[in-house]
Amino acid sequence: MRYDDRLKTVLKGAFPEGSAAALQWRQVADLMAQKPGRLVNTDVQSGLTRLRDLHDRVDETDRIAAVRALHGRLRSAPLLVYLCADNDPICEAAILAADLTDDDWLDVIPQLSSYGKQILRTRTDLGEQSLKAISTEKGASETLILVKDTKAADLVDDVPETEAEETSQISTLVAKIADYQKKRSTDAPGQDLEHRSYFVETIDVINFETDDSGTIIWAEGPPKGAIVGVTISEPTFDDGPGPDAYGAAAFRQRMPLENARMRLCGASVVAGDWRMSAVPYFGEETGRFKGYRGVMRRPNAAEDAGHSDLDAERREQLQQLIHELRTPLNAIIGFSEIIEQQLFGPASFEYRALSRSITDEAQRLLTGFEDIDIAAKIDAGQVESVSGLTEPDWLLERLSQRLQSLTESKSVDLHINKAEPVRPFALDSESVERIFARLLSAAIIACENGEELNADVRTQIGGQPVNNFSLSRPSRIKGIAEEQLLDPSQGIDGDHSDTPLLGLGFSLRLVRNLATSANGSMTITDDRISLTLPAAATSEIGLRETEIE
Repeated sequence: MRYDDRLKTVLKGAFPEGSAAALQWRQVADLMAQKPGRLVNTDVQSGLTRLRDLHDRVDETDRIAAVRALHGRLRSAPLLVYLCADNDPICEAAILAADLTDDDWLDVIPQLSSYGKQILRTRTDLGEQSLKAISTEKGASETLILVKDTKAADLVDDVPETEAEETSQISTLVAKIADYQKKRSTDAPGQDLEHRSYFVETIDVINFETDDSGTIIWAEGPPKGAIVGVTISEPTFDDGPGPDAYGAAAFRQRMPLENARMRLCGASVVAGDWRMSAVPYFGEETGRFKGYRGVMRRPNAAEDAGHSDLDAERREQLQQLIHELRTPLNAIIGFSEIIEQQLFGPASFEYRALSRSITDEAQRLLTGFEDIDIAAKIDAGQVESVSGLTEPDWLLERLSQRLQSLTESKSVDLHINKAEPVRPFALDSESVERIFARLLSAAIIACENGEELNADVRTQIGGQPVNNFSLSRPSRIKGIAEEQLLDPSQGIDGDHSDTPLLGLGFSLRLVRNLATSANGSMTITDDRISLTLPAAATSEIGLRETEIE
């Protein structure tokens, strides 16, 4: 028998603040929604009380989004009644998300407001008894108070009327929840469980296993509810749990993880930073990828992020690691090209095609390593703009050559219109090419096959002239907010070989940071991605022309 103590684990944690409050509100609602029959009465009361206490700390937009995410999975009648006591948008979202039995609806309908009953009448999947009940309801409402424990339920009738009126609607819950729980036979077996405390003061090691989506499905060490369900496939964002960009990228490539940073939230026994090492495992018969198995450990003092004096050493170690990885990759590329070009003798078409594939994958890895190196240098402030002059015509020709194979593989037509006259970029050619190549590669990958991308580049004259590059948004990222688009966890659906090695969000953030370090900028609107870089002043153009003459 497995004991599901995830709700208790979430509630055991410290009372959250800020964005963590919204996260816990969503977690509690999600856990309660899906397993109503397996929660004993005290769990239901504790969960509902926590939702009530968090209410004023969670924005209405976040609550609505959390309830809508429960669509088709909200099977808890007590939770539904509580949510329907919130404002009308949340009440509507909860009723439309509910998946209750006919008997459950019969218990819930008398406790709904007139608005809730009106929304319920729009559903077409109600049972015969529920339809009859909703059609005969007069819409009467009751003022009932949420209590924090079962003993206080006896005092509900003694609450003065004035106090009841002053209590906000969302801070109350129908008192019938207690009666509802008592008469539900499905909950009876769970009430006899002897609850054990699995909490200890400290945990230094966690063994874990994930499924093929990266979600942890088994753990040894902490209470399972504190870690089961966390994913290692998407980088952590804000204060949520998850790995760093390196760990998420390694998962996407099915590569071993070694000392990746991992953040856990919730119960104090596991909350905080960890170091994660893991290897992928595959089915013995099918060879199909099945997930990761590994271990998490607390970082030692030298690895603590608070030791800023180690940052320079870490960057040097990262750069050395990248250098050591580049060396064998370059050798692989060299031998693959020898086979493909048949320099040492004839090779069959199959061998040459395989060599081409190896070369492309190795080049892709090299580009990813270079991106990590550049990102680390930007973070350390080691990337500075280099003065120079780069002709737009030269840049467009270089990009055409560099992106040819990618546009052909995706059947994407890229049209760049140059609004004459366009001044040279006031940067060295390597920096300009790097920025545009990263942006256009990410955009092409985000296109559907056969799609068309349109762009234009023009010079904006002023005290400090700039060149503006405007690119139409690829179809697969249209309608996505800028904040979400720049999230390092943002990816693109499809074959992993067709996506940026470190994710679309990482690539776009890198372009933005490169542009910023070059005294430029990158902005994203509803339908365009715009890049602004410094252009040559008139005096610089005149000097260059004089030198050429």
